[in-house]
Amino acid sequence: MTTDSGTALGSRPAAAPAAAPRAGAADRDRAVDLLGDAFAAGYLTKEEFDERLDIATRARHRGELDALVADLPARLRTSRDRARRRARKARAARLGVRIHAGVYAGTSLLLVVVWLAVGRATDFWYPWPIWPVLGWGVGVLGHAVPVTLAIRARERRRDV
Repeated sequence: MTTDSGTALGSRPAAAPAAAPRAGAADRDRAVDLLGDAFAAGYLTKEEFDERLDIATRARHRGELDALVADLPARLRTSRDRARRRARKARAARLGVRIHAGVYAGTSLLLVVVWLAVGRATDFWYPWPIWPVLGWGVGVLGHAVPVTLAIRARERRRDV
């Protein structure tokens, strides 16, 4: 029995040893993106790009993909990684603010419900929840404002 590349199922291509990790669609997509960047920057000719693109789309192992981009400048490979890392950090920061604000809102609501229940039961209506709500609100703002400003500044720098 053979596979679509003509090799027997029991054998491995010479370029990829038996222990080589398999390449997934995301790995192939990253390699294709990197090849596109290299072509756009003038590091590859049209013929080289087409040849490498064909190999990248059919690659089965990460070693094959690594060999396709090994001769490209390191800054080309790392700039895409840096941008991806920055985007991931920004998403995590936004998520942290959303979680903080959500817990704050839920707890504030719970404090108001307790205040209403105690006020109704004792007929004592001192608005004590205002103090923890205000105190924690300052904390939430102290978290949300710097994160929002930093993300906006980073996006402005990227757009320029």
